[in-house]
Amino acid sequence: MAELNIRQDRFLKALLECASIDEACRKAGINRTTGYKYLKDQDFMNEYRTLRREAMQQVTARLQKASEEAVAVLTEVMNDKEAPHASRVTSAKNVLDVAYRSLELDDYQKEIEEIKSIIGRGQDG
Repeated sequence: MAELNIRQDRFLKALLECASIDEACRKAGINRTTGYKYLKDQDFMNEYRTLRREAMQQVTARLQKASEEAVAVLTEVMNDKEAPHASRVTSAKNVLDVAYRSLELDDYQKEIEEIKSIIGRGQDG
């Protein structure tokens, strides 16, 4: 992969921090045309996607760490006989929704693995 120049690198970092492309251009000290030109460059976009993926992996890890506490809170509210009924029902519904989605994701993963296996066999023959 080609190295990014200093301006591309500044724009890349600004893109990760800013809410819009225009704001990232201003922060990086480049004009809009240059920013959009960089966004059409394959090497630039590969690097941008890599950095976004890394950032999202860090966020996901933090969410996973907090998930045990979240389940404890939902369970506590759900089982609190003195909590308002609406809070208890909402907590119970959230627990059921997450449990259902988890099973659904497992089913999707199994289907994807089966499809990959079928495709792999088709490419071998």
